[in-house]
Amino acid sequence: MSASPEQVHITLSQPVTVALAPPEVQDWGPYQFPGLARLPDGRMQVSFHVEADSATAYGLPPARAISTDTGKTWTLQPREVLGSGTALSWGSSPLHLPNGDWLSVKQLRPQPAAGLKLPAQPAGMARNYRFRYPCYRVEDLPPECTAGWMLYRRPAGQTQWVEEQATVTIPGEVRCVAEELLVFPWFYEMFLAPDGAVWAVNHNCRIAAGQFQEQSAMVVLRSTDGGRSFAFWSEIPYTPDAAADPQAANRDGFTEPTVCFMPNGSVFCLLRTTDGEGVGPMYWARSTDNGQTWSRPAIFDDLGVWPQMLALKNGVTLAVYGRPGLYVRATPDPAGLHWEKRVTVVEPDPKQRETCAYAALLPLNDHTALLAYSNFNLRNAAGQRCKGIQVRQVAVSQVASR
Repeated sequence: MSASPEQVHITLSQPVTVALAPPEVQDWGPYQFPGLARLPDGRMQVSFHVEADSATAYGLPPARAISTDTGKTWTLQPREVLGSGTALSWGSSPLHLPNGDWLSVKQLRPQPAAGLKLPAQPAGMARNYRFRYPCYRVEDLPPECTAGWMLYRRPAGQTQWVEEQATVTIPGEVRCVAEELLVFPWFYEMFLAPDGAVWAVNHNCRIAAGQFQEQSAMVVLRSTDGGRSFAFWSEIPYTPDAAADPQAANRDGFTEPTVCFMPNGSVFCLLRTTDGEGVGPMYWARSTDNGQTWSRPAIFDDLGVWPQMLALKNGVTLAVYGRPGLYVRATPDPAGLHWEKRVTVVEPDPKQRETCAYAALLPLNDHTALLAYSNFNLRNAAGQRCKGIQVRQVAVSQVASR
């Protein structure tokens, strides 16, 4: 990814600690994976995971904190699956649709596989951190195994959230058993497109052209009826650069995709490959036909998990990602073809004991965004090392190159 012909100056404010874990909480999972949202009443919310990073925690409510002063101070709230103004998923912020409805993701609790009438043989085995998980064709499963794709809707002018199941069409869809649990699918991230359509961007294994895709691909599901039904819109199959990544053939595939609708009308996508084989490069691809087709993925950086992007109204687009470390990167290029060098938010640790590198961005104004992230090396009042969640402002200004 080449350098930008213009320069963007990034200013990071001092961090504000949102929540601090007890010092004995050091395992992977708790006080990680933050999400940011502006709630229907205008308040800002940080949500974050406080359970193990495990399928056994799917569907449990995140912890959350609320700010009424643009992120300067935060007040922890009760954990609840559904409440007044509550964002219901740490991964995807509620969408405010053109008709006034609010839409949020609901993640179902997984079902113990023991006792379910599963097919004798799976359709294939999905990869995840050197583990292999059996996957079954949806049409081969009994009715109690075909739930999923749940949403909460807050209709325009109302204050109550209503639970509903979206109709989702994915050719060759499969369901996976992980940790002896049948996992029900959910929408990893949802986006409101410029044309008013709702995009759900996931990574999936499926059966394509009669064969099970063992390495996951980026999949776009698109809804033109306000999130009530989603159709398979496009896919980026795993197409790695073996010269850039010696472990390319052994990777899980493209995971944790995210998209950004760019100022020039194109769509920019980032894709993770870091997995049990170690740190892998992050790829980018772009679409100039509203996401129906994509360019061949190319290297964006030599690392990156859970990338997130935000197009500010001043024409600058931000990207945040990391592991090890955490970084923010900017481009004034309306197509996103040229990016500035990355700016460090959290210094990297070779043992990856500094941050999970999952982060979230929320616009504050045309030039500034709020960034939420985890920090594993905070200190409590007694000086003990603690994990925690922090926020800081990211302000950008453009400077012409010489």
